[in-house]
Amino acid sequence: MPLDERWDRLTPAAWDAFAQSWIAELRGAPSDAKNDVSLSVTMMGFTARPEQQWRFILAAVAHASEDEFGDIGAGPVEHLLGWHGEEYIGPVERQAESDPKFARMLAGVWKYMMSDEVWARVEALKERFPNRGE
Repeated sequence: MPLDERWDRLTPAAWDAFAQSWIAELRGAPSDAKNDVSLSVTMMGFTARPEQQWRFILAAVAHASEDEFGDIGAGPVEHLLGWHGEEYIGPVERQAESDPKFARMLAGVWKYMMSDEVWARVEALKERFPNRGE
């Protein structure tokens, strides 16, 4: 899929609102068209630049409760690391080091298309922060 440059025009506040809308949908908040936000999150993974996907992930983790961590880890994070793992494993490691919520969210990440090297580093994070990731 080609990149959709409309993602480039989102402000930090718009990314934050997008993440909050997704979290609300995950929590079962009523909406006019159920799952519209989730579909947009999926499409973002294929049509937004990786730095924008990263911005979304950080906002989603900031607004999520423990119940939503699996959706973030097994969705946007797996996709980002599967397609752009070599570029983003360093930022993931740094974020896990400084953000306990982010580190706990990594428990929901599965290998999905990641290189063996990137996956080994994700597993090392899970082992390094067992109280955060279990």
